[in-house]
Amino acid sequence: MPAQTYKCDIDAEPLHRYQPGGYHPLGLGDVLKDGRYKILHKLGWGSYSTTWAAKDQSEDQYIAIKVSVSDIEHTHELEILRAISALPRRHPGWSYLNHILDHFTVVGPNGAHDCFVLELVGPSVADVVASHYRDNRLPAKLAKVFANQALQGLDFLASHDIGHGDLHTRNLAITIPDLNSLDERHFFDRLGEPQTGPVSRPDGKPLARNVPSHVVRPAPFRKRDILLSSPSVKIIDFGEAFFNNNAPNTLHTPLPIRAPEVIFGDVLDHRVDLWSAGCLLFELVTGQPPFDIIMLTLPVLVQQMMGFATDGLPSRWRDKWQAMQKDLPDEDHSYTLQEWLAEVYFDDDKHAEFTREDIVSVGKLIESMLKFEPSLRAAASDTLADAWLNRG
Repeated sequence: MPAQTYKCDIDAEPLHRYQPGGYHPLGLGDVLKDGRYKILHKLGWGSYSTTWAAKDQSEDQYIAIKVSVSDIEHTHELEILRAISALPRRHPGWSYLNHILDHFTVVGPNGAHDCFVLELVGPSVADVVASHYRDNRLPAKLAKVFANQALQGLDFLASHDIGHGDLHTRNLAITIPDLNSLDERHFFDRLGEPQTGPVSRPDGKPLARNVPSHVVRPAPFRKRDILLSSPSVKIIDFGEAFFNNNAPNTLHTPLPIRAPEVIFGDVLDHRVDLWSAGCLLFELVTGQPPFDIIMLTLPVLVQQMMGFATDGLPSRWRDKWQAMQKDLPDEDHSYTLQEWLAEVYFDDDKHAEFTREDIVSVGKLIESMLKFEPSLRAAASDTLADAWLNRG
């Protein structure tokens, strides 16, 4: 279906994805699973799903429903989410993961769609930073708290030989406490009233059955509810997650935080998350990933990695690296990790809460995780024991 077939003034998911194999058309007030789940608001969308806030009318609680496109390739997401929710809860990291509550399939005009019922969480850390912080970075206290919580979640996963595979600030979501104590009117006060726009065809013809009549703008959430005195995060989106004994051949982690073993086609395990965690810590503190430049390419990324990693490129990757180098630009403005971290953090246009000594301590933590050789990376448990991360 051509992109111009349908139009809507609301900025949301692409309408051309409402086609066989694509999104399932949903509207506010729709009910799923024999009337159990009532759709109240939209939370967001991605390439492979739309996500909605809903009321579980059986359990009287608010939940999120992730509705996948119908032609999605089989992943282990459901298996992993079920395994995580069934594991013992003694580890503190369990509470920093988003848990599945139910699963069902809905059949519609675009096919059969997997539906994951999940704990309802707020916006991602990336969205909160972009919307609410003038310097496009978190306050120092929150950066440290969120880093600690994300590492706790990773430590829980690693202790059960599970890799997340896609850890970054868009997959860290702020929790919104006490939602289930609210009636629907006050629930909308928290999320923001739904804004919708009608879908139409430029040629004036009626809409097809597989397209929604209205598009819903994702919930903005009220600032004062997001930025409480002691906010918390959960790791979300397990679409790339895997068990160590059944690891994939590759991952689709965004390029700036992709572990080098993914780039070089090496054997993968949960330690890909440790590399991403080093990148995450850099971004939580500075507001940008360490390897984020315009038109980032694999050769440029590896070249920057070699400037930051304190161990050498493994010999088993050198032939591939040799082949990559022909695509490198001539200029090379190389920094060490500590130099680049300080350069970015102490930007003249931004307020600096951390001291120079703090930034040196952060740099050491990041360096301990950004090792080419996965076996040399500091485990999440090691990083969590660091004195700087535990100082108030």
